[in-house]
This record gives sequence, structure tokens and C-alpha cells, in this order.
Amino acid sequence: MIHTIAYYESVDQAGAYVALNGVADPRVRVVGDDIQVPTLNQVIAVAVGIEDVAANRARLVAPSLRELANFQLVPTNSVTAGAVEPGSPQRIVDLRGNPLALIPGEQLNLESFANPAAAQIQWGVVWLADAVPAPVTGRMFTVRATSATALVAGTWSNVALTFDEDLPRGRYAVVGLHPISAGMIAARLNFVGGGYTPGVLGSDLAQDLQHPMFRYGGLGILGEFEDIEPPTIDGLSVSADATQEFFLDLIQLSKATA
Repeated sequence: MIHTIAYYESVDQAGAYVALNGVADPRVRVVGDDIQVPTLNQVIAVAVGIEDVAANRARLVAPSLRELANFQLVPTNSVTAGAVEPGSPQRIVDLRGNPLALIPGEQLNLESFANPAAAQIQWGVVWLADAVPAPVTGRMFTVRATSATALVAGTWSNVALTFDEDLPRGRYAVVGLHPISAGMIAARLNFVGGGYTPGVLGSDLAQDLQHPMFRYGGLGILGEFEDIEPPTIDGLSVSADATQEFFLDLIQLSKATA
């Protein structure tokens, strides 16, 4: 299982480390800049967006990490004098080969260091898992879906999907996702029945280079659904995007019969 958490704040760090606010999340405890580590305590990836008018950097901070050192995060997605969005190509700290183990119940912070001329939107996204994602096999195909529900900047905003084509009756596994909107930072999948929400980094253009871990089984099976009960998507954006586009990589697990 995978759950995606995020930090987001418009801030001028003034050349010092500042902890970013946690994004409210119904599945984990978030208080200010603290996010409580759930039972999914393996960090398999991190992405950060930090303003770069001056030297910038970021780190994960938790009591268990301080036994050695707070975990430095490089590379970063950066931009000067503006809200930071994922780069093209996207910059990811990929820890799937050697996950970072945290202690369930401890508080996790993401601290950023920068010195912008004025406060700018900056963020971090963390992928928590119970194990390294298993390899995926099967016949994959990609479908397109859209939404016209306005996102609320800086929050996980839930939207329903409208597929370009009806899927044949059956059960499907989601093995990849590319979310696109004007200010999209990240998106995560909500499956019927609840549970944790696996996610990916977003883009503002379809031609942007998404990190390969987010497509074609790079994070394993993200979840399963029946064609008549598709997932919804939480979008995290720097702006109130009115339209979104999604490309989902699927494997058909079973077919309905007459």
C-alpha cells in the first residue's frame, strides 16, 4: 500500500530553515507543520518545490532521523520569483531501492531553506508505503479522463473522472497516472471503499516529462476498481484550476460475462 502526503505554504524563509505546513488529510493526523507517521512508515520517494532566487535546499525532519542526521533532499524542483511547480523533467528523490524507515506515530516535518524576494508558494510531497512496490506484469493500456471541477489551491481537492470512452465491463488495476492542469503539483487516487491514497506528481502540460516511476507499474499496483465504480482523484494545485486532464495506465484483471 502507498499513501501520499503533502506540505504546502507561501513563505519567505529569509535564509533559514522553515517547516512547511502540512496539507489537511482525512487519513493521517495533521497539526500545523506536523504530519503523524501512519503504519505505512517506509518513505519510498520525496519531491520538493523550493524557490531558487538564492541557494535553496530541503530536508525531512523526525525524531528517529535525528539519531543520525535529518535527511537532505536533492535534487529540488525550483523556479525564481513565482509559485513553484514540478519541473520538466520532474526532480524526485527516489528511495524505492532503499526506503527510509520512520517510527509509526512520530511527527514528520519537511523543512525548506531559501531566501526569495517575497513569499512564494513552496511544497513537498512524500510517498509512504508498507513495503517496496512489487513489479507489475500484465497487458497495460492507457485511457484519458477529464474533470471540470475547480481545485482549491493548497488543498487536496476531490474531483470525479469523465472517461473519453466507456471501459468494457470488468475489473481493472491502476498502474500509472499522469495528471495535468495549469497549476498541478500532485494528484492521488481515491478508490471506492476508502483506504490510503497513492499518488503521483503532476504537470501543467501534457508534453512535460513526468518521472518514469509514476507510469507503467513503476509504483506497483496503485489500486483496483470495477468499471462501474471508478476512482476519484484528489488534486493539489498552486491555483484554482477549473479543468483537469488525466492519463491512467490500466490492466484489465477480469472480464464480465453474459
